[in-house]
Amino acid sequence: MSFVKFKRAAMIFFVVTTLVFPGSVSAISVSQEKELAKEFLAKIKKYKPVINDPLAADFISEIGRSITAQVPPQPFDFSFRIINEEQFNAFAGPGANIFINRGLITSLDNVDELAGILAHETGHAVCRHVSQMIDRSKFVNIGTLAGMLAGVLMGASGGGDIAQGMVVGSAAVGQSTMLAFSRENETEADQKGLVYASKASFSPGGLLTSLEKIRANDWYGTEKIPGYLKTHPGSKERIVSIQSWIDDHYHPDGLDHGIDPFRFEMIKYRLAGLYGKKDQTEQRLAGLLEKEPDNPAIHYGMALVLARKSVLNRALDHLKTALSVKPFDPMVLVEMGRIYCLKGEYQKALTLFTGLDSSPGIKPLVWYYRGRAHLETGSLDQAEEDFSKVIETDIEPFPRAYYNMANVFGKKGSSEMSHFYLGLYYHQRQDMKNSCFHLKKSLETLSDPEKKHKALSLVKKCRKQVRAN
Repeated sequence: MSFVKFKRAAMIFFVVTTLVFPGSVSAISVSQEKELAKEFLAKIKKYKPVINDPLAADFISEIGRSITAQVPPQPFDFSFRIINEEQFNAFAGPGANIFINRGLITSLDNVDELAGILAHETGHAVCRHVSQMIDRSKFVNIGTLAGMLAGVLMGASGGGDIAQGMVVGSAAVGQSTMLAFSRENETEADQKGLVYASKASFSPGGLLTSLEKIRANDWYGTEKIPGYLKTHPGSKERIVSIQSWIDDHYHPDGLDHGIDPFRFEMIKYRLAGLYGKKDQTEQRLAGLLEKEPDNPAIHYGMALVLARKSVLNRALDHLKTALSVKPFDPMVLVEMGRIYCLKGEYQKALTLFTGLDSSPGIKPLVWYYRGRAHLETGSLDQAEEDFSKVIETDIEPFPRAYYNMANVFGKKGSSEMSHFYLGLYYHQRQDMKNSCFHLKKSLETLSDPEKKHKALSLVKKCRKQVRAN
């Protein structure tokens, strides 16, 4: 649900579910919520706003695990994901799926603020506030509801007209009175979040300062929100309440959450450099470097945005400056190797990648870009080994790993394996016509029983989807 006031997605979410399920307030069953969560997540991913960067995703999940370790046994498995949106926003969806926007992370100053936000959203999930709002009467089609909620989220986050089109109507007008108890939800999530963050050795003051930042930025806006959705909890009262809790309960002795503050800085500027608006981000980072010319994390972020703009030599200069302050930092080295790949200097890249695959969290990036370098230099067995590791670990952050593997086998003269991986690549891209073509071609000579079974299964799915369209 919402992190502060009544965030746009959460406000619309509440009204939609209120309109669809008018009636008494209770919680839907765990099995119903699990089914809804599965459908909801599938719809969210269909819009592709989720950032799959392995370093950022691992960092957020690590903090999330520290917080949920303080929570009593739950019926759901918690997940923490980053949404590629600028707005200051975070929310807990059905089934303990917690999301936080990139723009909110890059606005924060320290890991305690990030932990405070995630702990607050964890409080919403533990209290099952979403399921309480959904259950207004007998449950209706889950798929329809999940699609509606995904559309609402994307419409609200993206500032489009999707959300308004789904909820505006005569039945919705005047429903703002149903939002009144959300203040209680927010207070309950605050209280639980403060406890969880403190037990995980994060400063609960992080929730306070992050809330103050969001309030000061007046981020939520109203121009895209229907009038009946503008009611929100009072942030001033929440800030006073949180400060009171800290004064009464918090003793900062022996805090050690185990998260390196520099790592937070690197992830923060990685997200800005890789996903922020290019010109705007370059300008902002240039201003920050005037104030902090020796900050390696800012140089790192600047290198990433310059690489996106194909200003590769300047990007390398910033990475070299970062290394002069933080020698042998693996995050800097792997990006330097990636940029050498972009420049076509593959031997330099391979030299930089040596030994980096022993660094936790960095391995998938090293495998992927080292595989690219091996492919381009004709070391096909090494390229196959690296891309195999990527595919076995997690293909989602590297959508072209299948395509590169197809190139490896094409150069090796194995047409059936090349067609097989091209089929997987196009299936991943939801291009079912091309996927079906390549998978069927692979089946003409494919001998590996496991791959043959997979190809047959995907061909059936492709045919079914092509017919449906």
